[in-house]
Amino acid sequence: MAIHILGNGPSIRLFNRDDWPETDVFVGCNLSDPSFRPHFTSVVDIAAIKVILKGYEPAAPLLLSSRAADQADKIDENWRDKTVGIEAVMDLVKDRTVSRNISMNSAQHATTYSILAYSDHVDVHLFGIDSFWSTNLKSKTDVYVRPNQRSPRVRPQITRQWNGYWHKIFSENPNKNFVVHKPTTTRLVDHFDSYDNLQVVEEDGLHGAQNCI
Repeated sequence: MAIHILGNGPSIRLFNRDDWPETDVFVGCNLSDPSFRPHFTSVVDIAAIKVILKGYEPAAPLLLSSRAADQADKIDENWRDKTVGIEAVMDLVKDRTVSRNISMNSAQHATTYSILAYSDHVDVHLFGIDSFWSTNLKSKTDVYVRPNQRSPRVRPQITRQWNGYWHKIFSENPNKNFVVHKPTTTRLVDHFDSYDNLQVVEEDGLHGAQNCI
């Protein structure tokens, strides 16, 4: 059995829900695609929780950061009775040895929670997390949370700090086998290929076409 963390970067197109057994665990991020049929979805960003409170129906119960939950309580004290359910509320993870200002993102909260909640699952597949090779923050959720955005959001300082959190996760969980799914046209940055517990699967977006490196 495996855990699948489903980010919202453009490479999420490589994920095909029907390729994996129903006994696996699937975790969405923020406004995750309902067709992924996630067991729950990690909501960290205030912008995402605001969209949900305005009527967007999440694809699954919410794994909330304490920041997102506190913001929702301020907007509508009865909001929990109106949503699809709460998987859990976890403390917002911010490690000042990694970043002074940026916390873990939704995929990292999803990963941290899932490897504890499903401790018997060894393999952790990471889809749609483009910061492993790109500094463009383009996301499938942009249409909801920043509809007026027109120019690319290239933010190397943010992706560098996010990658610092991935280094922390990989190094602190040597008993887990992490699998990064990426397009064949990209190359990992920040020395991620140095981990014994990290495997890279290259895919071209065609069903079943992939290479392990």
